[in-house]
Amino acid sequence: MKQQDLNQLIESFQRGLLSEKETVDKVCSFVTQNYPIYGLHKYDEDFRQDVILKLLERGPHLLHLFNPNYGDFFTFLYCFVSTIINTKVKSRIVHSMKEKLCLEESIDNFDEKAIKYHRIDFKHFEEPKVPYAPRKIPAEELQNSLKELSLKHQDKKILILALKSSYYLTDEQIERISSLYGIEPEYFYDMVQHCKDTLTDKHDRREKAQERRNFAYFHHKRYNRIIQKLKTEDYSEEQFSMAKEYENKEKKHLRNWNRLNKAFEEGHLYLRPTTKTVADLMGICERQVNYYINCAKKEFGENLLKKAEDGL
Repeated sequence: MKQQDLNQLIESFQRGLLSEKETVDKVCSFVTQNYPIYGLHKYDEDFRQDVILKLLERGPHLLHLFNPNYGDFFTFLYCFVSTIINTKVKSRIVHSMKEKLCLEESIDNFDEKAIKYHRIDFKHFEEPKVPYAPRKIPAEELQNSLKELSLKHQDKKILILALKSSYYLTDEQIERISSLYGIEPEYFYDMVQHCKDTLTDKHDRREKAQERRNFAYFHHKRYNRIIQKLKTEDYSEEQFSMAKEYENKEKKHLRNWNRLNKAFEEGHLYLRPTTKTVADLMGICERQVNYYINCAKKEFGENLLKKAEDGL
């Protein structure tokens, strides 16, 4: 098929002589047979196949987007294929940069990770673990079991803090708390699981925040590299304006990264059950739960101050 035949092909489609699928197939066949015209000879077979597949996917949109008043179909198709190629090349570059940044970060943190790996006890590492599947206990039964314990002020405070931290509790910690207060482990496991079950939406929000933080970090590093590269060259007027634009983008992503990091550090994105959930389990009101938490915060602050004074 020649260039003239390609232009006649779209005319046949617009007259209704060819179906949409037939026209798209013939267009893709033309690109496959004449791929050097579009510069595809510079790329490997996998890249060419990806471009053809994208053309097949976007083919119907291409046919309806074409307007003969603005030029012939051959030129329009050339621009369309060039756009697909540029998009593919850009995505490959971004993927390559991500891999390079990840490699550099992993090398920088190798010593720290190596120390952590050395702490792992590999003797029982491959032993299969039986997943814990507790029997669901009604909330009223859980409340009654706690009331029967007649917990003191300090005991309630510790138990409330444990339930607020339920997502991060280990099996060993749960066993210790159960043993300390004489709670049936089965009951306490169910309390912890009940709190965890309420955290699904918060967990999704936290994961999205982590993705945004990683995205901001990657682009902050990316634009920083581009700026450093531009600084090694003699600035033209165009490069100067580009550098300014990249600096603004780099600062924006850096601000986002710092903001999200601060949110993680300050605990705004921690996975904690609501005060109401803990209050319902404990059989007390939300105000009492807040009171115990504030007491714990006050004691923690006083202990820190005392340690600081002792160190002077």
